[in-house]
Amino acid sequence: MASAGYITDLDYIPGFYPHMAPTAMRYAASLNRVMPPTTADGFRYLELGCGLGRSLTTLAAANPQGEFLGVDINPSHIESIEKDISSGGLTNVKAITSDFLNLSKDIGTFDFLTLHGVFSWVSPEVREQILTVAKKHLAPGGLLLVSYNAMPGWAHLQPIRGILRQYAALRQGDTTQRIRDALNYLVFIRDKKAKYFEDNPRAAAYVDGLLKQDLRYLAHEYLNEHWTSFYFSEVASMFGTAEMSFVGSLPVHTNFWDLCVRPEFQDLFRTTSNRLVTESHKDFCANTAFRWDIYSKQPQVIESSEARINLVDGLYFRSSRHDLKLPHQVNLGVVTSTVQGPLYETLLSILSQETLTLSQLLSHQQLIENASADVIRAIDAGVAMGLFEVSANAVPPTTATAQRELFVPLLFNQSVLKNDLLSGRPVSLASVKTGTGHSLGDFDAAILHELNEAGETHLVERVIARLADSKRSLQKDGEPVSDKATHQKMVEQACAQFIKTSLPQMSRLGIVEYRST
Repeated sequence: MASAGYITDLDYIPGFYPHMAPTAMRYAASLNRVMPPTTADGFRYLELGCGLGRSLTTLAAANPQGEFLGVDINPSHIESIEKDISSGGLTNVKAITSDFLNLSKDIGTFDFLTLHGVFSWVSPEVREQILTVAKKHLAPGGLLLVSYNAMPGWAHLQPIRGILRQYAALRQGDTTQRIRDALNYLVFIRDKKAKYFEDNPRAAAYVDGLLKQDLRYLAHEYLNEHWTSFYFSEVASMFGTAEMSFVGSLPVHTNFWDLCVRPEFQDLFRTTSNRLVTESHKDFCANTAFRWDIYSKQPQVIESSEARINLVDGLYFRSSRHDLKLPHQVNLGVVTSTVQGPLYETLLSILSQETLTLSQLLSHQQLIENASADVIRAIDAGVAMGLFEVSANAVPPTTATAQRELFVPLLFNQSVLKNDLLSGRPVSLASVKTGTGHSLGDFDAAILHELNEAGETHLVERVIARLADSKRSLQKDGEPVSDKATHQKMVEQACAQFIKTSLPQMSRLGIVEYRST
């Protein structure tokens, strides 16, 4: 199978991306007054270029009513996904090895189609194949999510990609060795103050970030023959040829220009309704380097705010954390914004205790005197700024856990905990209640695994033994901890904090459950 200049001799890194969840895509569509696909009674989901499939399988576990299909050109990726499917007991997902040109025509249509990063890494011919697949296989009213390296944010960094690729092509050995050699060369010329780095201090600092990245990621990001970064208008034009309309973007705050652009640049947004113009303007003002864009085939646009209530009544809202206080301030990259006021106080109080739909909130006794439009605006702004979160289902309040035995109900999550312990990467666990995955550090995952295996009895000792077996050392002030007493104290504190803070939230999300002892 032809790779068309794409790296296939080195597997990609596993990773979960919450923007790819149907819940996230549906909410973003509703925010932009576009009717999203319904999911309660089933849906179909296709991921093109699914890599190792961690988003695919996690979302399948979190949405048992959905049917998921992943496609990737690398047979090694598909083999890994099939193992995860088997060990996780998943029956609603499959993965196939195929390029996009030869994808079977009988796969049918899908309500959701996603591709993460792939669009920037493949040849123009393959991008045309992607557009063809989308045109044929996205159902009317369906949503497509495409992420890509964006301009102008990549403008000052493109030479780095050129240097890495050119030097790697001159080196011997496998892909891993070649990207390692190229990275060493990049550091050498940076440290010797090559003129490019002297004139571009941000690029010089960027190299430090590269040194912390997994070599597998670097190979795929920088060594693919047809790597490209795009202006938003270019991508919009391409999907326009496939009869798709731009809907909105993720993360949620990117749909609010006043959260992305400083006040002195905002007049244009008040004077034009042309979304293609404003998105391009926003990218220049924010120096956007990566975009997650949503397109729709034959979108049904809803004009009235009243009608929007119906768009989101299959979604539930809750507070993002129980310890949040107002005023809530957040910097989303360019603009620092603050959420405060009586309406937000009331919403935070309600949603810290309950998970409610928009119509339930509008009829709530504590909110009934507020104008519906004000409540809706406050909810959307709260989601954009991380005060509230969106779920596929109702999430119950946290309950007391005394004298009860913890267990992890989903076989998929049990498998992830077992196989990804102390991997050095975040671990993502599926929640049916939210319809998405939730990440925790690999050390916390090890604690949860031990709790699930044998409860709190000798928990600290078991975690220490697992750390030793994995040759994993804890760090303090950036240095490995060698003193046994200090090491034990750190593990004790971590276990206590996890039980006190993290477990109640995981219980609320249904990731852990309790049975009476």
